[in-house]
Amino acid sequence: MASRPESTRFAAVLLAAGSSSRLGQPKQSVKISGDSLVRRAAMQLLKLNPVILIVVTGYGSDAVEKGLHDLKLRIVKNENWEQGIGSSIACGARNVTEEVDGLLVALCDQWRVDENDLNYLIATWSRDISKIITASWQENKSLVYGPPALFPRNYIRELTELAGNQGAKALIAGNMDEVKFVEMKNAATDLDTPTDLEELLRQAKLNPSN
Repeated sequence: MASRPESTRFAAVLLAAGSSSRLGQPKQSVKISGDSLVRRAAMQLLKLNPVILIVVTGYGSDAVEKGLHDLKLRIVKNENWEQGIGSSIACGARNVTEEVDGLLVALCDQWRVDENDLNYLIATWSRDISKIITASWQENKSLVYGPPALFPRNYIRELTELAGNQGAKALIAGNMDEVKFVEMKNAATDLDTPTDLEELLRQAKLNPSN
């Protein structure tokens, strides 16, 4: 087991590149309590003290960049964002030029994921930085997993080679002996359809401080 020394460093990649065709508007710019989803997610990730936070933009990149101008992060545009999430992960991973021990991949539209969830994921990784740590939840009695996920540095090269719309699930599935699942019910909720947006706005009214 490779425990996490105090000097351990990780980077974070936040994906905010898609056009959100099913939603009908860029999900990264949808606002909760005055902050866009991408800004809200970025501020949560910055509290984890990553070596660097990289936000991957694509569709509507100018608006995203304008909304993040005052935050300490790096913005990179995926010119191939239409190819899918895999290309955006690869774009972010290729721009991690710092020496790090792990790379956290997160989505801007998992609006229920909070600071406690992220801290727990990082704490789990800290106990063994050689493992892939990924959020998991139950759907119809089946285990589902996905972002946020933290990959040890020896997987970063493979992340740079992802393509298409498959994301990193195939990489995780191919290395199950090295994976630790962290139960994270909040990760099961994302913003994909107009119905999802209605629920998000309803919850924002009920909990305006969130």
